[in-house]
Amino acid sequence: MALRRVAAQAEAGQATTIGMLLDGLGSAGVPLAVVLLALPSLLPIPVLPTGPVAGTLLILIGVEFGLGARRLRLPGVLLRIGLPHNALAAVFRRALPLVERVERWLRPGRLRWLTGAAARPLIGASIGLLGLALIPPVPFGNQPPGIALILLGLGLLARDGLAVLVALCLGLLALAWVLAISAGTVYALHLALVALGWW
Repeated sequence: MALRRVAAQAEAGQATTIGMLLDGLGSAGVPLAVVLLALPSLLPIPVLPTGPVAGTLLILIGVEFGLGARRLRLPGVLLRIGLPHNALAAVFRRALPLVERVERWLRPGRLRWLTGAAARPLIGASIGLLGLALIPPVPFGNQPPGIALILLGLGLLARDGLAVLVALCLGLLALAWVLAISAGTVYALHLALVALGWW
């Protein structure tokens, strides 16, 4: 499996920056990049660059994928961000069993049109919006978009349109969840400022 190959490179200390990690994706390309960037949001480890960095990269990937780009062209300043070897290996050790359980459910060829060129604008927009949802530092806000992104990437990787459809539906729910949590956080902050007499 492509993800296990990248995990082996991380275990061996070969992937020390985001750019080096993404360079090793080969033909898996965008789908595996989406999975890799979403994993830390599901299994957060503080020393890894999650949230704003992963979200920004996913927005750019979504735009490029939606416009039909065959190779990723991402800003060097983001690709040069270092990835601590031990933390990266820990993410893979914890995430691989979960990913492999999902992969057993995947079936290539289902709803094939959802994994073809015609669906790229929809998929790209979804990746970008879910990446945007990873950026706000709200409690319990990263996991739902992360789950949707991981399933979306795995569905694309396996060419399973049904998995992609489920991921898109989960993505809508995740966006609604993040909006609700963000609005609640802002409102709670407003009430706290009013109570302190600062508003």
